[in-house]
Amino acid sequence: MSTLRVGIIGTGSRGITCIGRQIAEQSKELDITITAFCNRTESRMKIARDELNELAVASGNPPLSIRFHATAHQLINDPEVDLIVITSPTAAHAEATIPALRSGKKVYLDKPIAHTLEDSIAIRNAEVDAGNPMIMGFTRRYETPWLKLHEIVSSGKIGDLKMMLIRAVLPYSFYFQTWHRTRAVSGGALNDKGSHYTDVFNWFVGDAKATQVNAFGGRNVFIEEEDAPEFCSVCDRDCPYRASEAMPDTQDQMKGAVDRSYETETDPLKRKDNCVYKSGADIFDHASIHYQYNNGVVANIFYNVYGPQADDEETLELVGTKGRIILTRLRGEIDIVTDYGEKSHEVIECKSEDFKTSHFGADRKLVQEIAAFGRGEQSTVDGAYGLEATRMILAAMKSIDEGGVTVDLENF
Repeated sequence: MSTLRVGIIGTGSRGITCIGRQIAEQSKELDITITAFCNRTESRMKIARDELNELAVASGNPPLSIRFHATAHQLINDPEVDLIVITSPTAAHAEATIPALRSGKKVYLDKPIAHTLEDSIAIRNAEVDAGNPMIMGFTRRYETPWLKLHEIVSSGKIGDLKMMLIRAVLPYSFYFQTWHRTRAVSGGALNDKGSHYTDVFNWFVGDAKATQVNAFGGRNVFIEEEDAPEFCSVCDRDCPYRASEAMPDTQDQMKGAVDRSYETETDPLKRKDNCVYKSGADIFDHASIHYQYNNGVVANIFYNVYGPQADDEETLELVGTKGRIILTRLRGEIDIVTDYGEKSHEVIECKSEDFKTSHFGADRKLVQEIAAFGRGEQSTVDGAYGLEATRMILAAMKSIDEGGVTVDLENF
């Protein structure tokens, strides 16, 4: 088959440092290339192109020939683009995804599906109406330890699944330092990160549906201060959340910008160093969320974004009728107790050989899935999963906003 040609809408960290990088490094092996960019800041497209070409050549692949487009519609209509990757800020998803789906071209959409329930439904409706299933970027579904865990649970090794807990104590102050800091643009940090977790819950329960949710949360560390500076770059405080220190490159997030051009931006939404204490943010820095499923399974998210850097930042614990399993993401480790704890306790290290790459190897595998999807294989995670994951999070946010009331998910 001919080379699969990809256009990327949104050339920030996710689009370039994660997806774009893996395409550049695997282009010859997968017969895939990048032919077009669209971004609101042209200088960042140039820097991104140079960054990816350097990676491509270093990997023994030919340099990329990339055209720049000023609008998403121009890229969508580019005859040299077969598959469209959408990694723009969440509030811009609908304006790019809906026409992309209607174009008939293959579409990858990064999570979360959208920032509001209305946009989420509109994207899903467009997908159904066009008969053009997309593929979504829920990275846990492509990480080797999570795939292994799903296989173990499906085998019945811990009996019937009854309880799930995701503990996410994250050093992710960047949510208050970037465009994520307002719900109008991101739908909330909880939507951006938590939609991963609700998708995991739905993945593990199979056909069951969440029916109720209640939650408590808010802000108890990143509280507004009257004398807060505008940006880290103009601040001389001794602050543990200074962007240059709190946002290093990591396997998971690759938080460092492709470039540092943001430092000259005047628009706060284009900055990466907004003060975590300044006014204007309306997102949560912590939450405790509780879901009830119609098969009796109970699921919980224990979450904050002011945690310390540690190797147990994110864990998933599953309890069944015969045992329990704890996956520690940053260690690539699964701890299993089976047979009611009487006979078996084992620890499995199941890192892939790509574990040290972005999202612990998930992005490398995801690009392989994108290439297969672009050539006609069925989408593993389409918009229906994205809609449900965000719907569950937005319902939890409603519960928090209303003091912990129980929200009926069947009618939300």
